[in-house]
Amino acid sequence: MRTPSSRLTCQLGLGLVAGLTVSACADPPSGKPRGDDSAAAPACETDGRAVARVLGAGEALPGPLAVGTDGDLLIANGHAAYVITEPDKGSTYYHYGGVVVDAVAMDGCAPAGDDVLDEVGLVLLELDITSFASSTLRAFRGQHAEVIADGTDGGPAIVRVTGVDDHYWLVEYTLIAEAAADGGKELSRPFGVALQVDYILEPDSPVLRAELTVQNTGAERISLVSAALMSLGPTLDLYGYAPEGISVAGLDLGFGMPWLIATDGAGALAYGVEAGKLATINISGVDVAVDLDQALGTPVNPEPGQSATRAFFLSVGAGGGASATAPLAGANPEPIRDQPYTVDRASGLVVDPDGAPVPGARVQVWARAPGAEWGVLDEATAGPDGAFDAPLPVFGEPWAWRLVASAPGRHPSAPVDVVAGDAAVELQVSAQGALVHELLDGDGAPLPARLHLVPAGGGDPVDLWLDGLGEALVPPGDYAYTATRGYEHAPATGALTVPAGGAAELRVSLPRLVDTTGWVSVDTHIHTSDSTDSRVQPEEQLLHAAAHGLDIAIFTEHEAIIDRDDLPAATGLDRHLGLITGEEVTATIPEHLTMFPARSDGSPRGGIVEWYGRDLDELFGLMRERSDGGVNLLNHPSYLDLIGWDPLLAQPTLDDPTRLGLAPDAALWSWDFDGVEVMNGHRSPFSSGNRRWVNWMSMVNAGHPVIAVGCSDDHGGDEVGFPRTYIPAGSELGSEVPEADVVAAFRGGAALASAGAFARVDLDGVELGGLLTATGGEATLHLHVEALPEIDVTFASVFVNCDEVLTLAATDPGGIIKLSEALALPLPLDEDAHVTVAAFGAGRLPAGLPQYDPTEVPRVLTNPIYVDTDGDGVFTGPGPRSCDVRLTPPG
Repeated sequence: MRTPSSRLTCQLGLGLVAGLTVSACADPPSGKPRGDDSAAAPACETDGRAVARVLGAGEALPGPLAVGTDGDLLIANGHAAYVITEPDKGSTYYHYGGVVVDAVAMDGCAPAGDDVLDEVGLVLLELDITSFASSTLRAFRGQHAEVIADGTDGGPAIVRVTGVDDHYWLVEYTLIAEAAADGGKELSRPFGVALQVDYILEPDSPVLRAELTVQNTGAERISLVSAALMSLGPTLDLYGYAPEGISVAGLDLGFGMPWLIATDGAGALAYGVEAGKLATINISGVDVAVDLDQALGTPVNPEPGQSATRAFFLSVGAGGGASATAPLAGANPEPIRDQPYTVDRASGLVVDPDGAPVPGARVQVWARAPGAEWGVLDEATAGPDGAFDAPLPVFGEPWAWRLVASAPGRHPSAPVDVVAGDAAVELQVSAQGALVHELLDGDGAPLPARLHLVPAGGGDPVDLWLDGLGEALVPPGDYAYTATRGYEHAPATGALTVPAGGAAELRVSLPRLVDTTGWVSVDTHIHTSDSTDSRVQPEEQLLHAAAHGLDIAIFTEHEAIIDRDDLPAATGLDRHLGLITGEEVTATIPEHLTMFPARSDGSPRGGIVEWYGRDLDELFGLMRERSDGGVNLLNHPSYLDLIGWDPLLAQPTLDDPTRLGLAPDAALWSWDFDGVEVMNGHRSPFSSGNRRWVNWMSMVNAGHPVIAVGCSDDHGGDEVGFPRTYIPAGSELGSEVPEADVVAAFRGGAALASAGAFARVDLDGVELGGLLTATGGEATLHLHVEALPEIDVTFASVFVNCDEVLTLAATDPGGIIKLSEALALPLPLDEDAHVTVAAFGAGRLPAGLPQYDPTEVPRVLTNPIYVDTDGDGVFTGPGPRSCDVRLTPPG
């Protein structure tokens, strides 16, 4: 169980009944968009009642995810507390108020843990079962919220929110983008409904019942499907066992789930629908819980002037999944239509090989419905004595059950088949193992690194991100290991044995081999759990970045600007890398965009750039203003395909913005940006299905010095810093490089993208981003490429105005210096020019570094050196041309 915040002690004795005074705890500081641990949490009711009221100043539920604050509505009892945002609060990724944003299990008079919920948004779909892109999805936008029943009479507490349907911009534009190839579609229009949501909490249950009522205010019958957008805490594992499957609207969906469960063993959330066919899909990074019973047979379809109501349930618990799912049986006895159930259980102990209990072990409940496959339905957590209790739903047709236990540093138990009512189940996990590690640089100083462990007998590899000296839990066994620290430090390999019940010792040296003096590496596109589609905690992601040898990490959260300036120092990682805050403006149309640097303005989401309904020119202008003249980047970018980018003329061919859901006079293009993600991940930018290099070159040929950026777009922590961008800097310690210098490098074109190698390039002494005046038709190109011996570089290609004019074989593909040449480079006499270089390899990277098909994926790609051939002192783009690219190794 999580430890409640110490600040709760000042609230004991305060009730949740409306009108009571607020706790005398200190007022919270402002400007923390994802919750404020210094705010006063509301106290709980102690006499068995449920209550509903408006939160007062300084009140909030505990935990960094909590966003509900004064003006929002609290509905709570001694088992659970929920916060519903007031209309137009602006604190959610969902856009609108009137939805549940915080959920905390209560233990009588105190919270039993932290908030583990981001939000549960409500949406309605007009579903085309043959084409999801032709469907319409719109969000519930609360306009008025009030307490209908405050619970003082001993009955349920009820909060009512009334409102309308409005655009859910993230999915709205996703559907428009998917329909673009078939002629596009306009922005959706209102369904012609009035909406009401009643949130109901009984005094004796943690289950919140939500009743969505749809009133048809139009002249024709409507047919809609209700759904919920589930955004969960980053530590939670989501389970949804689906006994049945079907293809709907081009999507393969599993359905028939009794509930969705999300848990990390210390807290849990459960979601269910009443008499339906629950399914989940992921759209634009958001988990959507939809009742397929409505889609396939019983939609929300009131006649004009009539209403229809659908109910769903949300439950919160302070333990494993069972703490949230067990109470659902009383509130929702028929979660699957025509299949009522009761609850039985299987219970027992989790022990080690000596029979000692294993506290905190997680017990997965595997289910198999008749005629279906096995899948994880739920999860229980062993208590201090190793005991667990796993509720099992008992339907008319019995399901089969098995249990598997796991715990950190141990191999999981063998699966044990059980039946409802078993009360003496023993699950034996292995003894615990540990690894005492010393990861050192060439001078013997500790440094962060990644340790990749491959079990000798087969099985899934284990990856550890370690900060120099310490101890980590590892299941016992024999392993082959590879320790790495990115692209610049020598990897170390070997074998080790982790003893059962003991600790192995590992001491390795990872000296720096690649000389990047005067340059630092930057990843411009990194996500953490502050984004809805990532589960990596910010401090964890920073350690991963340091272990990958990154010098500067730029956190770019989806629709959130959260100041993390103190994180490197707080974690001690400032001795290795620096951190800059930015934002990914998640405009599904026109395109995802990155800006940096940025600082929170103290508003709920930090003062984000609101992208919906704006064109590219408007967005770039707002981003430039918001970052105080910082860096604008065009991400991915699939937008160029949507607008029919012409790589000869460097302009869009689409002339009707309304096909993309934009205004008729919207600007489909803008040059107010600095760089494009030519290398986002490890796809080839040269391949026919990914025209990023050609499209980028067309921009430079048109006279716009847009730079190529390499970035990871990492959400899971595994590949942060891969690829990356190198820029020149006055210090090799990232935390000492001023933000202004980073901005100047990106805006000035002094950069190269790397997926494994580093290069120094100049033309008659002029380096990347610079302008060389060369009127004689020739200049000397100096090209020096380095990489670890384990990362091969086989050849390099030199491009002038995007034509491959020279190919050089590496002189030592398996050495450190792959090639170092000075050679005469012919230049045009009749037009200005730009010169770029790309180097390629053929082999795998060391274990622990990302593996990718190296075909046409540059180990390193430089930005241009510009050449003024007519002596007027400026670079004039050479204009439209087809690029001559072969990428064939010499010989």
